Amino acid sequence: MALKSFLSSFLLAAPLALGHPGHEEAYAHRALPLERKSLAHCQTEFSAPEFVKRTVEIHGQELARLRRRLGIETRMKRHLDPRDYISVSEIDHKSGTVVYKGMDLGTLFADSGACMLTPAADLGPLYVQGEGIRKDITGGEAGIKLTLAIQVVDYTTCQTVPDAYVDVWSSNSTGIYVGVQGYPGMGDPEDASILQGTTLRGVQPTDSHGIASFDSLFPGHYQGRATHIHAIVYLGAQKLPNNTISSGRAAHIGQLYFDQSLITAADKLTPYNQNRMVITQNTQDFFFMQGANGDDPIARYALVGKDLSEGLFAWIRFGINQQANRDVDPAAWWTAKGSVMNPNGAVAKLNGGGGGVGGGWDE
Repeated sequence: MALKSFLSSFLLAAPLALGHPGHEEAYAHRALPLERKSLAHCQTEFSAPEFVKRTVEIHGQELARLRRRLGIETRMKRHLDPRDYISVSEIDHKSGTVVYKGMDLGTLFADSGACMLTPAADLGPLYVQGEGIRKDITGGEAGIKLTLAIQVVDYTTCQTVPDAYVDVWSSNSTGIYVGVQGYPGMGDPEDASILQGTTLRGVQPTDSHGIASFDSLFPGHYQGRATHIHAIVYLGAQKLPNNTISSGRAAHIGQLYFDQSLITAADKLTPYNQNRMVITQNTQDFFFMQGANGDDPIARYALVGKDLSEGLFAWIRFGINQQANRDVDPAAWWTAKGSVMNPNGAVAKLNGGGGGVGGGWDE
């Protein structure tokens, strides 16, 4: 059952908007009911030889490409995912499987675990709408290389979803979300240069097998939230001449997390060890606990070299309802001149609201 499960966990789990401590009340009214649907009924489809073969091929190609890019030919190790809040936070999911050049990738991606739909989550306060279609979202920044593969599946039909667009965003190694100005604790609120950045933000289409992949960096931590990545799955969007997408319809919004042991190891490496923000563990994050209570918001991963510093390959499967249509109220919109703050967005409201574009900040 190769890669099929590889995407089973990543999902976007806990409510994003509330992920920043001290401001929960500003977003509480936007919280959406968790959408808990098991993908267990899809096991027959996920086990079909052609499904497994195609999924393994695609993820194998991504894995090989990543290792070539990093110049790595050494072995790597596989990690498994947990099942519920307790097991997600306490079980070591590291497998003894050794990965080597030329091995049958069906072995690496064979275990499916319990295919669960990660819960739908609120959007969060730091989303920039209109980012470009790009596979490499590293922006030239330092950090642990992370290739992230996401497979989108319709849980009502157990079929993969091609021609969707997956939009992801996360913090950098120092815990900062580039592209949004004025969020408390996220750098100098007067520094408008942050609006010019697109690091760790980008959009990719799903292929014929429902898979989208990104060359990213392992996200950094910040106070009040466990280390995570945000994502939206858009349906019906079209590629525009400026290499962005028309808005389409947001069928799923969520977050994905990582094993605490992996996060702890990453925080010991440069530049993550320069991050002075308070670390919030998975078990201290309400949204993680909510997302992991019966669902699995943790991505599976493998080291691509001899140790973590040489990079990661992570995978997860999103179960979505193609009929869903979720509200998207961004903090900012991307333009050719950089991000333009939404005067009625979450960040503006935290800073006084109102005013024109980019206005509403406390003086």
